[in-house]
Amino acid sequence: MRASSKKRILRMVLLDAAGFCLVSYLVCAQVFHFFPWKPVQIEIPAPEEMTVSAAPTPASTDATAVEETPAPSDEPQTPPDTGAPQGHAALTPEPDATPEPGATPAPTAEPTPTPAPELTGLLGNRFAEKFSAGEVVSTAREYRSAKVAIEVLSKTGYVCSKCGRTAQEPGTCSACGTTIGSRKSDTVTYTVADIYIRDINAIRTAYSTNASNTQRVKAMCLANNGLLAVNTDLFINAYGNSHGWFIRNGLEIKRFGKISSDLCILYEDGTMETIDTKTRSYDVNDIAAKRPWQIWYFGPELLENGNPKTKFNSTLGKQNPRTVIGYYEPGHYCFIVVDGRNGERGLTFEELSLLCADMGLTAAYNLDGGASSGMYFNGSSFGQNGRDTSDIVYICEP
Repeated sequence: MRASSKKRILRMVLLDAAGFCLVSYLVCAQVFHFFPWKPVQIEIPAPEEMTVSAAPTPASTDATAVEETPAPSDEPQTPPDTGAPQGHAALTPEPDATPEPGATPAPTAEPTPTPAPELTGLLGNRFAEKFSAGEVVSTAREYRSAKVAIEVLSKTGYVCSKCGRTAQEPGTCSACGTTIGSRKSDTVTYTVADIYIRDINAIRTAYSTNASNTQRVKAMCLANNGLLAVNTDLFINAYGNSHGWFIRNGLEIKRFGKISSDLCILYEDGTMETIDTKTRSYDVNDIAAKRPWQIWYFGPELLENGNPKTKFNSTLGKQNPRTVIGYYEPGHYCFIVVDGRNGERGLTFEELSLLCADMGLTAAYNLDGGASSGMYFNGSSFGQNGRDTSDIVYICEP
């Protein structure tokens, strides 16, 4: 046998022996677990220990909206088949960021301003500029508060000798073209108190039924905490002679069967009317039903539906000092006192009627005049104030 054949046989024997040993080793290792390395152990949590947190999904009307997840129940749930190995959570794409729920955003449009509250009372929101915001403004010729406004103006006029109109300057009369002079006998001095009130209780009367208990306008005004006052209808004169109708501050003092002079009626709603009892019929029950606040009894009525008159229910029509209560609308009134002594002229009823119409009054009523005519305001007296009186009408804080 040649040497090369021997070597080949020896190599084959060694390879077979080595292969046998390797196979034997692998079999023994598998049986007796003595691999030279250790497999990696993967920790897999039990299904009941897994918690998958999901971000809240906003409601949507879009066709691709995520279906709402049903609320969990106590029944055991079978995990859905996601294609992942049992025990592994399927990967879920991260949802888009969802804004935190909160308050509804403010609108971008400008808010509508809240309207000022509607004021109640006789004037409502009209003439708001006449009143103060609440503080009291008081001067020699002015008073303003939240509910009362008074302005007192003294004026000089020139009376046309032909038509009787009072002009503010001498010269040619705008009504009839007559020349108006500036002599003292052509001149009239008068004082007007322009009055605004929001409450009818701001216009009141004070009176005495005793002829021995009379006072000047100023004293009666101050005794009743008045701001402004004028004399009225010489109540005790008619009362003592058993004729007339008198209501004071909502209380009927007396209604006699005889009513011959004109009436001036101020109602609780702030309206005022005058009645010429000689030419016009009236019903006392209708008047009473409308709730009179004051009734004065003197006269005469000076305007008819806001127009001047030429005939009057009185015989006292010559030039004289005068006292007038005038009415524009509910809550807006005026007092007028006219001088007429010491060489100056007073006014006749016809001249007084024209003056009231030119001032724009709706109604006007003549009160007691002559030496009784007087006005008091904030420390000053106007008009004649020549004798005591039994009654005044005054303005006060309601």
